[in-house]
Amino acid sequence: MGHYCTVTSTKQFFDNPLLDQDVYIFHRPNAARQGFRETILGLRQSSATLIADYDDLIFGTDSIALMSSAAKNGTLTEDRAMQAFASNLAGLRHFDKITTSTAPLAAYAREFNPGAQVEIVPNFIPESIRSIHEELATPFIRRRDTAIGYFAGTRSHDMDFPIVEAVLHRVLSENPGFTFLVVGPVAIPRAIASLPNAYIAPVVNFLRLPALMSMCATVIAPLETSGFNNCKSRVKFLEAALGGCRLIASPIADMQTIGSPQMTLADTTDDWYEALSDVPDAAGRAGLAQRNFAFLKENNKIDGLEALTVVK
Repeated sequence: MGHYCTVTSTKQFFDNPLLDQDVYIFHRPNAARQGFRETILGLRQSSATLIADYDDLIFGTDSIALMSSAAKNGTLTEDRAMQAFASNLAGLRHFDKITTSTAPLAAYAREFNPGAQVEIVPNFIPESIRSIHEELATPFIRRRDTAIGYFAGTRSHDMDFPIVEAVLHRVLSENPGFTFLVVGPVAIPRAIASLPNAYIAPVVNFLRLPALMSMCATVIAPLETSGFNNCKSRVKFLEAALGGCRLIASPIADMQTIGSPQMTLADTTDDWYEALSDVPDAAGRAGLAQRNFAFLKENNKIDGLEALTVVK
């Protein structure tokens, strides 16, 4: 759009702040970081526009901290989780302009910082990545219609996989011609990992993800029901659409915003069983791939961010 932009790590910025920019976007600002308050105060005195940006619920009360995936799966102790959420909450309150990736996350931001202007900027696949896979026709690569995949980038989904564990085991046992590919560091129960039609691979670089997904006709995104998870975004849908896969997902708010014509939303055990057992024909899957890739091309706006970055 013609703007000059610099992207830097938080540590690098606070060690050597850039002081000549018009707009500063702080992703997940944490008030406990050394030099945070002094730097924010200095930038504010220079009349720069300051924006806090969030893609996960990482701030709030102790009770909110304890329902986070980091606390539940032991990545952080309960005390560390509560401390982190308090520091992030203090960071949030330094800003009067905020962007979030989902509506529920925006609601939390407004609750804890009622004086701020909060805008929703849904996640999307940038043209720089999308165009590569359009040229390669990644979404339209032929694959087995019975290939199911689960792609988890972090251990944070260890508490989510049990939502679908029993149903998936039943489907894979009843249908030996189905295959199940797991990519990432998530813990997979021995009962599923030992099945002859289950395959486990290590985490991969994000840029390799669409090529791996193109081996699957269906991918899954189960999430435990919680206020924390309901703030999560549509990223799993975006990844599935880039890979040309049908997505079966838990009905968190941002997935419901996109809607069931683009994916299958599974709320109950029966929903998961029916969706996983169903094998879409090749024509149906190709049509879905076309619609979802068109969605990626049409839904790539940053109107909310632009509304906050008007330089007077």
